[in-house]
Amino acid sequence: MRKVWLFLIIFLSALVIPSTLQAQAVPDFAIATTYSIPEKDLKEIEDGDILSITAKENILERTTNPYDEKMYGVYVTNPQIVFRTSGNNMPVARVGEVDVNVTTLSGAIARGDFITSSKITGKGQKASLAEGYLLGIALSDFSEKDGTELKFENKSYRQGKIKVAIGIGPSSLSAINSSGGFLGTARQVGLSFFSLVSANKEAEKIFRYILSALVAIISILGGIYFFGRNVTKGIESIGRNPLAKTTIQTMIIINVVLIGLVSLGGIILSLTILAL
Repeated sequence: MRKVWLFLIIFLSALVIPSTLQAQAVPDFAIATTYSIPEKDLKEIEDGDILSITAKENILERTTNPYDEKMYGVYVTNPQIVFRTSGNNMPVARVGEVDVNVTTLSGAIARGDFITSSKITGKGQKASLAEGYLLGIALSDFSEKDGTELKFENKSYRQGKIKVAIGIGPSSLSAINSSGGFLGTARQVGLSFFSLVSANKEAEKIFRYILSALVAIISILGGIYFFGRNVTKGIESIGRNPLAKTTIQTMIIINVVLIGLVSLGGIILSLTILAL
């Protein structure tokens, strides 16, 4: 009899335990930080939606722009590691492998394709342009036969989730020629830097101080370098050519005034940077 009961216990355990494990959500392999989102998004946001930076500190919103330069991360409900910030409760991942909501708006997705944001709120798509910001790399396929139907602008698409290796930034340097050459790539890198700085108010303040100081120093030194040499040569010329003393003195005064104007302009510009 004991053997029968033992057999029943083992049999029931084999049925119950696996189903219990499957019911538990498997954490995304990601490190997340908590943020807040606007009230308009609270009822509609879904796990895997793409979020972008807003003008308010620590507040993100679902992206609505393709190749969004302000794209910041993915909303994940069950990350492996969460850094919680005071007053914020929406975990957002910027690194790791997470499930992302995607559509076939720009075509079917194959493993290895780059993923970016789209004009469908919060949803990703295959990146088909060389220039623009990317969310990461698709780790699985998503075709017209996968997911569920989505109606957008009177057309039918498919929507669903795929695993994406997150790596937010401008398109790769291998696309230099098609993205406007070196200047186009430099522009993308610069915009990425400014977007990251704007997400942290303290870093933004420090950056403004450094930039304003550089502008003031460069303008003062530049004025002295370009016009100061004329002043030095003018003083030397007075001794060699006394008859042209008045003309040389006028030239010296003009260059001194130009040094002052360039320096003043740089100082005003630096103060304007601090005031923005």
